[in-house]
Amino acid sequence: MDTRQHYTPAMLAELLQVSVRVVRRWHRAGLLKATKEVLQLPYFDYSQLATARQLADWMRQGATVHSIQHQIEALHRRVGGSTDGDRQTFQQLPITAEGKRLVLRDGDFFVEASGQFRFGFESTAEEGHPDEPPATVLFRQPPTPPEYGGAQHDVSSAGGPHTLEHMIREAIVAEDEDDLETAIDWYRAALAAFGTNPDVCFQLAEVLYRQGDLHGARERYFMALELNPGLVEARANLGCVLAECGQRELAVAAFEGTLEQFADYADVHFHLARTLDDLGQESTAALHWQRFLELAPASPWAEEAEHRLSRAAPLLEL
Repeated sequence: MDTRQHYTPAMLAELLQVSVRVVRRWHRAGLLKATKEVLQLPYFDYSQLATARQLADWMRQGATVHSIQHQIEALHRRVGGSTDGDRQTFQQLPITAEGKRLVLRDGDFFVEASGQFRFGFESTAEEGHPDEPPATVLFRQPPTPPEYGGAQHDVSSAGGPHTLEHMIREAIVAEDEDDLETAIDWYRAALAAFGTNPDVCFQLAEVLYRQGDLHGARERYFMALELNPGLVEARANLGCVLAECGQRELAVAAFEGTLEQFADYADVHFHLARTLDDLGQESTAALHWQRFLELAPASPWAEEAEHRLSRAAPLLEL
């Protein structure tokens, strides 16, 4: 694989068979470090792909993004690291997982986030045994976010009144638990309490899309762009939603507008080519298939682009 390749969140998600939201969550949590950023769109290099593979593997074993983040931070503090830059290098440490547990190897020992050392994974300390401590750190599920309405909405015990950061954090925790209704409630409440915000609108659109509410997602993407026309990823996603809604001409306009902002956005060349093919404009689509392959030859969508381009070859010769 070409180590010079850079991957968008959507490309990483396709490669790892995870939700693109999960990739963005890794990035927001500081577990993935963008190699570069264009109009708020992060790009990740081959080393970050390796990190993402590790994160995806841990999540398949049952760990959540929230628990991974906190356990990594605790382990870094134990080995003397505390800065954001230190957290970015966790893939360089000999951290392993057994189920939902993370440990750091130190010679012949395994160190837990609590600082306790063990000689290894002890078979006598079986998971769930009431009398023996676990051999490794247990991941703790985050608390269930409170629902809106009535006394359940009072979070004074959590350390004070609602802030925008608190409400977004609760929405993200709900997303991690696939509780989309609660996440939507938190995002909507944040907008009601603190006014329109392009980033919150974008995140709300993402959750509405996951829930299958294409029209709701479309409107939120529109609002995010009205508030911040520079959100290039929102414009690209809007094009995808418009295409799924059957509004292909509008989708083409959204994709073309995205390319006016960022001409080398490979994902958009791919989706625009697909949409043009669906509209019967194969010769124009072929130009975008070609450009996509030039920009992202190692993309997980490259095979489809090559196939489509080969079908369009006779048209290009005319």
